Amino acid sequence: MAMEELFDLDDQARLALDVARHAALANGDSHCGTEYLLYGLVATGRGSIVELSELFALNVLRIDRAIERLVETRKRKGTFIDGPPLLSLRAREALATPRLDGSGPTGTFEVLHGLLRDDDSGACEVLRYLGVVPDEARRLVAYGIQHLSQHEVDELISSLDRRTSDSKPWWGPPPNRRLRSIAIDGRSIIPVAESESARVEVTAVGSDGRGFGFTLTTTSRRSWVLPPLYVPNESLIPGLGARYNNGPDFFLLQLVLPDGTVMDNRHIAERFSESAPADGRLLRLGQRDERTSLNDRRLADQHVVITDWWAWPLPETGTVELRVSWPAESLMGTFSFDVTQLGVLGHTGN
Repeated sequence: MAMEELFDLDDQARLALDVARHAALANGDSHCGTEYLLYGLVATGRGSIVELSELFALNVLRIDRAIERLVETRKRKGTFIDGPPLLSLRAREALATPRLDGSGPTGTFEVLHGLLRDDDSGACEVLRYLGVVPDEARRLVAYGIQHLSQHEVDELISSLDRRTSDSKPWWGPPPNRRLRSIAIDGRSIIPVAESESARVEVTAVGSDGRGFGFTLTTTSRRSWVLPPLYVPNESLIPGLGARYNNGPDFFLLQLVLPDGTVMDNRHIAERFSESAPADGRLLRLGQRDERTSLNDRRLADQHVVITDWWAWPLPETGTVELRVSWPAESLMGTFSFDVTQLGVLGHTGN
């Protein structure tokens, strides 16, 4: 008897199970766990499952990459076994999750609810690896198993999706605003560092009286060198920090406040926190990448990365020092300004 015949599944859930089994088979994995079922659900997703996947930036490529990491860990521990895929105990329990009203076969939301029930499941480990907090996913899935109408699901997702939220964070400018370009000491562009193949400039500084922001424009004139890695390549999930690779290609940005506090871009701060942190924070507001092909054979093409940053809190007095370091481009430099200047430099605006 085929394993999918052991469970009372609707057509969509049965298809997800079939894809999960083939994914495990393709990996030569005899352990078809909840991580593979999560892969199957996303790969065959329809309707609200698709919206849920997009909300948390889940796709088959990223999940497959996370599963590869789990497999590598099991191989290092000697627990990986080749062979025909067999459903794990957690996977079987997830597939046997009944509907709340007790009627009809198990659907995709019921299966997803079962996958996330155990915080130690492979599915939860995959989510954490991809930057998703399992509790946040459970919150949506808990409503999904009630089989709400499409209108109700849309309203729920809109209320939880912080990417489109109009609520103002407790710090920094509103999400739809950017720094005004302000002349500093009579100059609109302040050079910070320059090497033979790259340069970094401050092109805006501003304050709202509580924090201060600045814009960095980084230009690389060597196409073979990676651009500044302000953030990792993985998609960021709303409300969660990110991992980083602090190698020679990593562009290190540091702020030194008058009291000696040092903040840097190796620690991605949560913007929509409900309570103020006890220490200083550096926030990346946004980033824009531009590639310019010059009509001159004597000049190399340019890669320009423009990044807006916000720092909290605003010091009362003293000098703020901005430091940049990019080993791959042999670039290092500093830029300093007195806090009192921020009172005349302007503020954030549209």
